[in-house]
Order: sequence, then C-alpha cells, then structure tokens
Amino acid sequence: MENNQKTSSVGEEKKSPAVELATELYKNITMGSDAVVHLLPKVKDNGMKTSMTAAMCYYEKTAGKVKDFLTAHGAEAKEEPLMTRMASRMGIAMNTAMDATSSHVAQMLIEGSTMAITEATRLCHRFEGQKGCEEMLAVAKDLSEFEQSHIEKLKAFL
Repeated sequence: MENNQKTSSVGEEKKSPAVELATELYKNITMGSDAVVHLLPKVKDNGMKTSMTAAMCYYEKTAGKVKDFLTAHGAEAKEEPLMTRMASRMGIAMNTAMDATSSHVAQMLIEGSTMAITEATRLCHRFEGQKGCEEMLAVAKDLSEFEQSHIEKLKAFL
C-alpha cells in the first residue's frame, strides 16, 4: 500500500487527493460527453453540430488523459452511477421532446457547461495546494476554460 493511502474502517482504501480529484473530474467530463452524444442527433444546424462534435472530441481526449492518470495511480476510472446517467438522459429526452430547436439545445448545453465550470472551480478550490494534485488541477482549469469558450460559441445559436 502506498504511503498516501490508508485503510478506512469499512475496509476500503482511502484515495489520495490527486486520485479523488481525478475521479471527480472523470465523472464531470464523461457526463458532458454523454450529454453531447444524446443531444447531437436532435440538432439540425450544421454549425452547431460542428461545435458539439468538437466538444465531444475535447471531452474524449481529456477523459483519456484523466483515465491514464488514474490507471497510473492504481485507481479505476468510474463514470457517474447508472441511475444518474439515466436521469440525465431522460431529462434530455423530455426537454427535446418539447422543444428541439437549435436555440433550446444551445440553452441546454450552456446550462450543462455552466454546471461543469462550477464543478471544476469547486474542485480547484478544494484541492488547490494539495501534494500531487498539480496535473489534475491543470486539467480542471483547462476544462473550465474550454467550457467557457464553448458557451461563447453556443450563444450564437440562442
């Protein structure tokens, strides 16, 4: 067992701060990717499809980087629980059943990106200055900046 991991009272190993940060980032990133995957078929505007496809590429590349980090630290990359993902997909389906216009989809994506920025910022504040977190903090900051630029692109479709 590594020095930065201790056994808890329930027999599970306590994650290092860097692994905990990476785990939360991975969940955040894969939720964004999953949302884009489920919204993309609803979009008719080619410009919006291009923007969403670029976002999906970013998410996949970044998720791969975080997954590699977790693997290198002996941890498993886990997505949000199935029920959370299903609830998100049902929300997307209900929202787009009522209104699948580019404007509404852009609004949904902007709201999702805003939540991702909030979560990434919260994680940065929580793990700032903790040993071993530098690489994943840089990923969190990059994610936040990416989401902000994605929001700016999506505003054109409102």
